[in-house]
Amino acid sequence: MNDDEQRAPGAGIVVVGSGIAGATAAQTLRAEGFTGPVTLVGAEARLPYRRTALSKDLLAADLSPGRITLKPAEFWAERDIEVIGGAAVRDIDAAGASILLDDGTELGYRALILATGARPIRPSWLDDDVFALRTVADAERIRSAITDSGSLVVIGGGLIGLELAASAAGAGLAVTVLESADRVMNRVVPAEVSEHLAQLHRSHGVDLRLGARVVGASSNRVECLDGTVVEGTVVAAVGAAPNVTLAEAAGASIGSGGGIVVDGALRTTVERIYAAGDAAAVPDPVSGDPMRGEHWFGALDQGAAVAHSVLADLVGEPAPVFAEVPRAWTVQYGVNMQMVGRPDLDGEVAVDGDPVNEATVTVTRDGRLVGAVTLGRAAAARALRARLADNAGAPV
Repeated sequence: MNDDEQRAPGAGIVVVGSGIAGATAAQTLRAEGFTGPVTLVGAEARLPYRRTALSKDLLAADLSPGRITLKPAEFWAERDIEVIGGAAVRDIDAAGASILLDDGTELGYRALILATGARPIRPSWLDDDVFALRTVADAERIRSAITDSGSLVVIGGGLIGLELAASAAGAGLAVTVLESADRVMNRVVPAEVSEHLAQLHRSHGVDLRLGARVVGASSNRVECLDGTVVEGTVVAAVGAAPNVTLAEAAGASIGSGGGIVVDGALRTTVERIYAAGDAAAVPDPVSGDPMRGEHWFGALDQGAAVAHSVLADLVGEPAPVFAEVPRAWTVQYGVNMQMVGRPDLDGEVAVDGDPVNEATVTVTRDGRLVGAVTLGRAAAARALRARLADNAGAPV
């Protein structure tokens, strides 16, 4: 495709979603030489920013635009990437290859990338005024409320919930974590790691209650099934649901896990529409099943990969197959924890080291490594990810 063809009306690439997946896709398109129009549409009226700062250490993080913005306005302007903030997509006309914004603006596309992300799950027992963390505005409100009350009650012992708890407890505030399962982070790490995390939080004064079934919650009060009442600033961290409404309306297939089903090149089932990031259900390199990653690194990797797939398809070349090994990280009370591959899968678990200090926890199936968690051993995590990539034929 020559420059004149790329710049022709309707020859642009539109990216819906200005999180890390969408922002990376737009940047990669330009870095790889695409000269046609690139438009990045975001729901928040601000430039793309680093969402990891919102939960990693909420009470201490600098959330000012100059600190968390991914790139300044000049960056996008210099690369001729149009960023439309504060805009919602009202409709997708897949047959006509165009989208309609809520202000009536219509954008035609040669390729459409859906990086629509996810939204916090809100069970029916949550009052409307209960906080949930997704945007920088949410983070600022939560931080102000916690600081004023001096206490935090987190519903959910997953990654986000524990990061919020660690930040508040580290600042000397009273923290209670209510987790309905019998261990924390039960969906993503082996029991041996869950036990260590539970001990770590309790050693820092967190009142961690497992098997706690919440039946009602307001902004400053939680009631459990056993009649227990806990008071404090309440934050719900019970998971996230992918934003798939647009994709579904366009005719794209939605997987049983709720994500937008894509193939190995991140194409949806609708011609010229692709998906990446938290909303996409990408083939798992271990099992081959559609799987949503819901982590910063996964969205980053997919943002670059989907751009390469779009560019390959535009010129009729074979698109690269996305097979990145999943990875995620967290720091709680100064302990760096890295997760690679699928440590959530059932398998043989081996612990090397002492989780209180440094340890590597591996999960194998039939003698084959499928996932690992490292505590205080970042270099070991990189080596294990490389090993997993060799096993799966995936790039590191």
